[in-house]
Amino acid sequence: MVILNSIFRRSAHVARAVTLRSFSVLTPSEAGRRAAAMMAERQAKDPSAIATILSHSGMDTKGDNLPMAPPLHVATTYTRPADGIYRDGDSVYARMDNPTRLQLEKAIFELECINLAGREDTAITSYAFSSGLAGVTSILLAHSSPLTVLLPDDLYHGVSSLLSNVFSKHRVNARHVNMRDVSEIVEAIQSVDSNDDVIVWMESPSNPKCHVLDIQSICQAVEPLRSSYTITTVVDGTMASPILTRPLELGADVSFHSGTKYLAGHSDALLGVVTLSPVTSRGHELVSAMNDAQELGGAVASPFDSWLTLRGMRTLHVRVERQCKTTQQLVEYLEKNKEQMKISHLYYPGLISHQQYDVAKRQMQGGFGGVFSMEFDDEATAMAFAAALQTVHRATSLGGPETLIEHRSSIEPPERRTSPPGLLRVSIGLEDVNDLIRDFEMAAGIAQEIVK
Repeated sequence: MVILNSIFRRSAHVARAVTLRSFSVLTPSEAGRRAAAMMAERQAKDPSAIATILSHSGMDTKGDNLPMAPPLHVATTYTRPADGIYRDGDSVYARMDNPTRLQLEKAIFELECINLAGREDTAITSYAFSSGLAGVTSILLAHSSPLTVLLPDDLYHGVSSLLSNVFSKHRVNARHVNMRDVSEIVEAIQSVDSNDDVIVWMESPSNPKCHVLDIQSICQAVEPLRSSYTITTVVDGTMASPILTRPLELGADVSFHSGTKYLAGHSDALLGVVTLSPVTSRGHELVSAMNDAQELGGAVASPFDSWLTLRGMRTLHVRVERQCKTTQQLVEYLEKNKEQMKISHLYYPGLISHQQYDVAKRQMQGGFGGVFSMEFDDEATAMAFAAALQTVHRATSLGGPETLIEHRSSIEPPERRTSPPGLLRVSIGLEDVNDLIRDFEMAAGIAQEIVK
């Protein structure tokens, strides 16, 4: 009997030990869940680099079974709950809240404000439009008239044409200022009627002469004037992309990009994006008006163009890095061979000889852009050079994977033509730099044979 009791006690002890061990065994599934939760908590404290953020543009981060590409939502309307009350996150109508466009606007906002202190927990104030000029139009519509728009002396001609042909009929006045001299901007504002809204419209680098404006200095210079004037500082950073220059971090109220160019990056999407600063007073003041301009104006980006732009943004950093490198190599080669190739002038902020090189070096992070302009003594030589090129294509626009060249003077409106007749704008793509150099060399030789 004593022996049996001893055996029973020993068996019970072993059973309890086995039971306890079985409860303490961590299953592979539970290990995975715990590890994911711990990493998510710890990683939230360490912001990702811009390359990582862009590589994941448009991807949902919540859930365990996620698509590796952003979904394309094409529906124009959505069912309404039975109680008639829409909940947070519900969609109503595509013009108001298409999910694909909202995903793009979220990605744009994160990119524009990645290093902007104070933007945490703020509402997303990026807006995607059906074209770059639709974005420009909406910025103007968000202001009261009379409105004075100060423009740089070199900029994309579409903005000047929009103001002259359309908005001049609605008490909007445009004036050109040499914005490379900050004092001229201050003087221009002080000469405006204090009842006018004022937009200081910057473009950096400028199109096509690649002027670089000191955005931070300009924003600081106009700050004391805000007590007397309603001023908005806007920067068109299309030629730099947010990879190289983020205007909101330099004090601007509004950042604008033609998303058709570098953001989408494949010459297949038509889109414009506007981001209001979440940290400036003027940025906050414009939110309601910009919401109305987008939603009620109706020029919203289409779902497909939004999806294409999200796709393009996932490689934006890699493309811009390559385009900057190739452009720098090509322009330096052309600079060394200017006399032989009969090039009278090169416009590129990456050249030490560029008048705003020091500003560009400080303001543009990671390169000087993928666009430059070259000028010949006469229009015939420029046209012959462009026509002779084979690797490079003659077309407007910029920022795509193919290198494009355009004679700017002949495409600008005659009454607002600012480009010299011998100027060609070049947008570098993703080709091998040696192929481009050979193409430029041969084209220069042919142009000289024809125009003697």
